[in-house]
Amino acid sequence: MEKMTLPDWMKEAPTAVCPASSGKERKGFLDRSLRNFASVLKRAFASGKTKDGPMQNLEPRAKLAGFFLLILAAALFESWIFILALLVMTVCLSAMTKAGAAPLLVRALPAIVFTAVMAAPAVFSFVTPGAPLAGVGGLTITAEGVSTALFFVLRVSAIAALAALLVLTTAEADFFRGLGRLLPGFFSAALFFTFKYCLILVKTAEGAALARKSRTIDSRGVKEAQRWFASRAAFILKKSLNTAEEVSMAMVSRGFEGRVATAPAGPLGFAEYLWLGASSFFFFLSFGF
Repeated sequence: MEKMTLPDWMKEAPTAVCPASSGKERKGFLDRSLRNFASVLKRAFASGKTKDGPMQNLEPRAKLAGFFLLILAAALFESWIFILALLVMTVCLSAMTKAGAAPLLVRALPAIVFTAVMAAPAVFSFVTPGAPLAGVGGLTITAEGVSTALFFVLRVSAIAALAALLVLTTAEADFFRGLGRLLPGFFSAALFFTFKYCLILVKTAEGAALARKSRTIDSRGVKEAQRWFASRAAFILKKSLNTAEEVSMAMVSRGFEGRVATAPAGPLGFAEYLWLGASSFFFFLSFGF
């Protein structure tokens, strides 16, 4: 009887890494796009547990109202000194509340970088005429342009830092509980369900990408990945509309009247009045500066 042997081609070592494996090959367009998109949404929407601190213990409606007044003050201030003071106060509050300066910077940095890029053309004379300061590649940088761009970036930095501090010191349930007491029930309910289903749709997109990757043997080009990404985006949009309709019908059939039921609000204490007083003080100062 003839002895069976393996063919020579099965004895050869593989010459490339399978794209579906966990090797160290460079990730393609699809992986980068989906990972970046999902990470941004999860970081923005992740509630988690907040650390214990004085800001975290404030009544939700008082906390939200105070932050809203401070953000309005940052948008109205015309003085460098007061916006800097507001930014320093935000950093100090992040230290007092044990939120930390690093998480605050991580959340606020994308908005600051984007604003700096958008404000960069304002430093040149063809956008903001003024006293020449320097020349770059035939273009003139003006002192007024630099001042305008820096002030705009500083204003956005203060607003982004305040919004980041609010997220870091407020749990998901507290945020929507306080929002429901400040806004009409329809708006707070719509934001609540948008918050919930954004995460569900992100998980659906990640599952679809993982299923495709596990069934792909040969590497695809960028155009093929872009086409697939666009088709999945259209599919998820259609699925979100169908899901919204089905969930709405299910909730109406169970007696939902457009308002999420929450526990009754308790009385405001000294800390809440102190926070509202300080926020109102900054807000009224913004009208004169």
